[in-house]
Amino acid sequence: MAKRKRSRVNRLVLDIGTSAVRLCELSPTKTGYQLTKYYQREFQIEPSMEEEEQHEIRLNTLKDLLKEARVRAKKVVVGVPGQSVFMRPRALPPVQEHKVNQIVRYEILQQIPFSLEQIAFDYQILNRTDAGGYEVLMAAIKVDVVEKCLQLVRDVKRGIGVVDVCPLAAYNWLKQAGEFGEQGECVALIDLGASTTDIIIERENQFRFPRSVNFGGNDITAAISHEFKIPFLEAERLKRERGFAPTGDPKRDGKGGEVIGRVLGRLMSEINRSFAYFRSQPGGGTVSRIVVTGGGACLRNIIPYMQRQLGAEVRIAQPLAGLAIAPGAQEVNEHPEQASVALGLGLRCLQPVPIQINLVPPRVVEAGRRKEQAFYIGMVAVALGLIFTTIIPVSAQKNQQVRAQSDKIEAVIRQYDPRMVRDGIPPAKWRSQYEQELADEKGKINYYRERVQRLDWMYNRRIQWQEYIDVINEARPKGKLVVIHTFETISITGDAAAAQPEAAAVASASTGGVTGGGLREAAERARAEAGQRPNGGAAPAADDDDPLASAAPDAAAKPASPLTRATPPTRAGDKAGGETSRTETFHLDAPSGKSDEAELAMNAIRIQGYARDAETLTEFVDALKNSGAFIQDGVYFSARDSDKVPANVLYTTGSPTTTRTSGAAAGWGQGQGAFSGLQPGAYQAYQPNYSAAPVAGMGAELRSFKIELQVAGAARLAEPEPTGGARAGGGAQRSAADKLRERMGR
Repeated sequence: MAKRKRSRVNRLVLDIGTSAVRLCELSPTKTGYQLTKYYQREFQIEPSMEEEEQHEIRLNTLKDLLKEARVRAKKVVVGVPGQSVFMRPRALPPVQEHKVNQIVRYEILQQIPFSLEQIAFDYQILNRTDAGGYEVLMAAIKVDVVEKCLQLVRDVKRGIGVVDVCPLAAYNWLKQAGEFGEQGECVALIDLGASTTDIIIERENQFRFPRSVNFGGNDITAAISHEFKIPFLEAERLKRERGFAPTGDPKRDGKGGEVIGRVLGRLMSEINRSFAYFRSQPGGGTVSRIVVTGGGACLRNIIPYMQRQLGAEVRIAQPLAGLAIAPGAQEVNEHPEQASVALGLGLRCLQPVPIQINLVPPRVVEAGRRKEQAFYIGMVAVALGLIFTTIIPVSAQKNQQVRAQSDKIEAVIRQYDPRMVRDGIPPAKWRSQYEQELADEKGKINYYRERVQRLDWMYNRRIQWQEYIDVINEARPKGKLVVIHTFETISITGDAAAAQPEAAAVASASTGGVTGGGLREAAERARAEAGQRPNGGAAPAADDDDPLASAAPDAAAKPASPLTRATPPTRAGDKAGGETSRTETFHLDAPSGKSDEAELAMNAIRIQGYARDAETLTEFVDALKNSGAFIQDGVYFSARDSDKVPANVLYTTGSPTTTRTSGAAAGWGQGQGAFSGLQPGAYQAYQPNYSAAPVAGMGAELRSFKIELQVAGAARLAEPEPTGGARAGGGAQRSAADKLRERMGR
């Protein structure tokens, strides 16, 4: 966000941390800056205390500090912890600079699941790219979090001037102090605080990477307290007086070094992960030098330990280099490595800093804007009063001129806010034309926001069907022939398709459900689904050797096969009598072409193909039921949809609805097989990967099948009930289903 250069302002600078509060005051000199005041007071707080008790201790400590420091400034410059702030460098495309704010708002809304009214955000343009774009640092924090951090400031009757981010404040001060150098090397700043460790990386004199890690000095204190069974405050005193980072010699380190080493080991692992991630990013690189600051830098032997663990040059920052210190600020010399954040906050009052992020809550900004408006309105009122008091006594003519001028001013004001000049204006017109235009534009914005949210929702579901296809592919029995030649997305809404096959065929054709076959083939397919045969033919005679023959429609006296299922019942909300199911046939080499409304209506998949025999088909159906990817009792298969067909169907013809075939579509044979030398409209010689010859023992006949698989539709996947019939190796077959469930948000 564009910043205006401001002169020195009188502000109270407070660095309110987890374990201490620091107050400082800087003033400019001819040669640089002088630290005129510096105070640091510790909070005697244990993590086991209640939050109200901790707040009371912090408040009393801050009141005593302000009484001692005698600072009269009413506005405060304060910092919030880095772990509470979303910070992300971002590259933006080449646009006009006034549009950067709109793009940043959109990017923040994509990253944070809150509305703009619930967050305080700011940004800064870091650099211009070679292509004319922008490198921007975005920062946002939830209003509830920043309000909680600012509660102490309100309790001491002070206003909010600037809300900075603590690691950015430390970076700003050490940057102007020359700690990062001018050679363009890759330098990392590590601020070891009480509750968090902040990492900032600069490369080629440019801010590149921020990150906060939830490890700090309190973790070491808690580990000592737990290991030696002593109170937290006693463990803190022991750590400061006798604690040290491990030297690598177990005899020398002892039990204390071992305890501290375990915590520091986890911290070093997180820092190394951050460095590795930065190296992998565009514009990243290897960190060549590390500057350490914060209270954790006071731990003995920490610098040699970090050099061994991080493999780079490490040294403690020198924030007081080149800074004049007044007699009232000598306290800073006791622990200078802890003063970087407070000095960086104080620098905001004197000059523009490299990173000028201000996360003042919107409520505070709005209150300031209203005060400014009230000031200008008061000035206008005073001006009008002066006009009337000086002109009216002169003459009636001048009085008329004043009235005419007042009418003009009133007309202008009426355009902006008719409520200020209600006299003679009906209540229906108290709303100005600009307010009406603003309301209209807000309505348009809400309309387009809903459309964008709709597109985002559709985009997140773009590969739903691909995941279901992966589940179907993994369900095929290993080492057995199962060929799938057609996938269809369908909508199961009732049983009208079975009762009225002709109507089902017309509905299927009208929704793009039949490709290359026309209405006649669609009608024949609907008749087949209703238990009839194309062209009025009778169903084939039952075969005593066929395990699926007992489920044929003509065998009413025989018990139903466990694979047989009646037509799905009409669901609540369907039309009376059921509706024709809509289908969508697609191949892997061609888009379906359906609209987003049609896609939302599809809640099932229909697959057709051939299996080596009935046992293979039964095993395939059981695997689909046990995959967990479809709704409970949502795998529909009827034996009447399975016929014996000659095996040469794999070598001579393609799918009845196939009009064009590619290698991607033909690869849905057993394993990762492929068809070679394909011609449009026909499958040719099929050769699986694992053999150069046809499948052994395939026989002269195959079993055709048609299976419908009902999915969760546009909602979420249902959790499958555990079944006792899961086969060995089922975990591998459910891997795709687990992945699908994870992608859908389960």
